[in-house]
Amino acid sequence: MGVPGLWKELAPAAKTRSLTELAVVEGFEANPNGSRGFRIGIDASIWFFHAAYGKEGENPELRTMFFRCATLTHAPFLPLFVFDGPKRPNVKRGKKINRSLHALTGGMKQIVESFGFEWRVAPGEAEAELAYLNRIGVLDGILSDDVDNFLFGATTVIRNPSNNLSGNRANPVLNSEGRDDKNHTRVYRLEDIIAHPDVAFTRGDMILIGLCSGGDYDTSGMTGCGPAIAKALVRYGFGRSLYEAAKNLSRADLPAFLHNWRNEIRHELLTDSKGYIGSKRRALAKSLPDAFPDIDILLSYVNPLTSGSAGRASDNLRLTWAKEPDLGLLAGTCEFYFEWGYRDAIIKRFKTVIWHGAVLRILRRGVLDMEDRRRRREIVVPSTPTKNGKPGAEGTPSKLITKHFSSLTLNPVADDEDDRLITRITRTRQHAYTDGMLEYRVEVRPRQLVLLAESGIKNIRRPLDADVWVGLTESGNEGGGGEKEKGELTPEERKALEEKEVLVWMPAVMVRLAEPSLVEEFERIEEAKRLKKAGKGTAKKGKTKAGLEEEEGSDPPPKTKPARKAKKAVVEEEEGSPMAKRKPKGKGKAPVLSDEEILDVPRTKSSKKPVKKAKKATVLEEEESGSDADALPRFKAPAERMLQAPAQKITKPKPKAFPVLAALDSDSDGSSDDRELPVFELPTNTKTPAVPP
Repeated sequence: MGVPGLWKELAPAAKTRSLTELAVVEGFEANPNGSRGFRIGIDASIWFFHAAYGKEGENPELRTMFFRCATLTHAPFLPLFVFDGPKRPNVKRGKKINRSLHALTGGMKQIVESFGFEWRVAPGEAEAELAYLNRIGVLDGILSDDVDNFLFGATTVIRNPSNNLSGNRANPVLNSEGRDDKNHTRVYRLEDIIAHPDVAFTRGDMILIGLCSGGDYDTSGMTGCGPAIAKALVRYGFGRSLYEAAKNLSRADLPAFLHNWRNEIRHELLTDSKGYIGSKRRALAKSLPDAFPDIDILLSYVNPLTSGSAGRASDNLRLTWAKEPDLGLLAGTCEFYFEWGYRDAIIKRFKTVIWHGAVLRILRRGVLDMEDRRRRREIVVPSTPTKNGKPGAEGTPSKLITKHFSSLTLNPVADDEDDRLITRITRTRQHAYTDGMLEYRVEVRPRQLVLLAESGIKNIRRPLDADVWVGLTESGNEGGGGEKEKGELTPEERKALEEKEVLVWMPAVMVRLAEPSLVEEFERIEEAKRLKKAGKGTAKKGKTKAGLEEEEGSDPPPKTKPARKAKKAVVEEEEGSPMAKRKPKGKGKAPVLSDEEILDVPRTKSSKKPVKKAKKATVLEEEESGSDADALPRFKAPAERMLQAPAQKITKPKPKAFPVLAALDSDSDGSSDDRELPVFELPTNTKTPAVPP
């Protein structure tokens, strides 16, 4: 719709943005008008056109609109839907316009009101009204796929990212990771269009291109004048001069101006004085009609019928953006229009489609209420920790949720640790989906949201049988998943569904303002984890060998397993361990143990090797030093037997098991054991020295 090919001409000046990031940064964070949201205008007639793609289930068109509205709540957008008025043009794009209300208007308005969005009926065309509201600052931008918004005077247009549009399917907008996440789109601003060297179009220039190439009001345009020639005439300044004349001259004075203006165009077509056209166009100069452009079409672009021109500008002052989603009314609307509109299916569907947006709007409302209290100079009492140490609800208490998110009079849920909406923050991320904007993943307990939704259900529907279920997803994948619902839930399943926590990603800037204590608690835990991790790294790599030796009374850290065992033996010696006298084991040397030490050491499979080595080392030492042969009577032969034994190779027996000597000292009842202890043989690689004659 609109001027053919104009989107392509404006594309170099467009900027790819995440819708979520746009709404948070330029709406909530910048807060230009104190509403903590991005005020966005939507042409309802375009949504009627898109709704025709819905084919499934009961009221598929309204279901398409329901899911689209739910998607808008996932970012701090403040939508205003504008419907065409009674004075809209009779003919558009060569077709006669039916001025009666669209069949979907009633259901659309009910869904819009349930979500807490604003709506208005324009005096004439909705797109002209939206452009006027955008130009005077009531709207921050217009969500549309109609380029005519710029011809009517819009300053910011956000192209509709729906994949149902043929242009989007052929050329989807990708994020920084090269993915079509259906959350990125192109944002066009008039100031960027004017400043871009390859575009440099003003509003008057775009009107002239529309008049030459054809548009909604005159599809033929100027015969023989294509987009290239129209752009050349724009460079000669004919668009700007035409706009100024239509804006400032009376209708009676316009014909005289247009006569001279057409002659100037003919002259440039004949001469191409600056070479903008590229060649002389004599045939086009001769065929330029004297009735070009049509004055009515020109004025419909320059001075369209709007609430400002109709004397209804005061209606715009009533846009307070104070409405919030009414969860009870929203559930009742689903019950009335959709085949899945029974209690269990509504709550299950809301968990995946509605709760995310509801939590975001609750955070926004909590911030607005706190700022309102500050403006009134009221004393804001800090949140009191609950009995289990968790912070209480600050910007999102249950009474605030009940007050703003339900039209029914309900008792608020008590603000304690068991009924807080947001219980904690679990993670952070900076994802390409939101252009790297910091987000918190918050844990939500939806019990109060479920109670508010239940309040609007009248139980007029029964669950569908599984064999006739047609699915929940609307055509075009605009909504949630396509899983099938079963019948009524059991009480246990229902309770689990209502009380199970939901994890949703929220903009960090919103959580920080609404729930500062939760953020502080999360950051404290994360800092403790970081310090613990850093401490482990320091113990392994943080200190050098020289730095460790400089510490008073410290030794270099042991690097080998034997060295670590020796270090452990030193520690045990200081603590009076049975292994206290065990010497550090160096390369090629075995530890020396006394009789008492050996008897006290538990003899497991892993302890056999050290004891054998100890016995071997003891025998060798006594041979060299002439120590008393009875020093270790239990572990070596008498000295005289050793001296009398001939020098021969002794075969060492291989015992099947090593006896646990400690168990031989006494029985379990404390009595001594008189059994003979085993005697060790000499090692096979030891030779007894010959006795001199």
